[in-house]
Amino acid sequence: MKSRSTRFSGLILLAVSAFALAQSTAPTDNKGISTKALGSIELSTESEGTNGPQLRARSVTIEPGGHTAVHSHKGRPTLEYVLQGNVIEIRNGVDVPHGPGDVVKGTADVTHWWENRGTTPVILVPFDVYTP
Repeated sequence: MKSRSTRFSGLILLAVSAFALAQSTAPTDNKGISTKALGSIELSTESEGTNGPQLRARSVTIEPGGHTAVHSHKGRPTLEYVLQGNVIEIRNGVDVPHGPGDVVKGTADVTHWWENRGTTPVILVPFDVYTP
């Protein structure tokens, strides 16, 4: 009979392996994606001590079968509003479903991508701090 620590170690190894596999199969390109700039604010003129970053809003459409490339939000925090459709966010190797009205926070510890596994376009509205 296996000890609890052996079973626990096996579960940890399985979880780490699944995360590594998910990251190795993550898309490195965008497919079926269109992006439209909605507006931006130069933060250096709005807040002392900042130089260059912008607060921007975009509309990102992901067509059925489409996906974004895997990316990190280190240095580029975001809030992403799901305006339309059901979408899967693969966040740090875990599938997380989102639907209309959801707000998703992307911070420095987040590496993710989005997939539209449905039959209708998904529209995300990200608001992020971005340095052009």
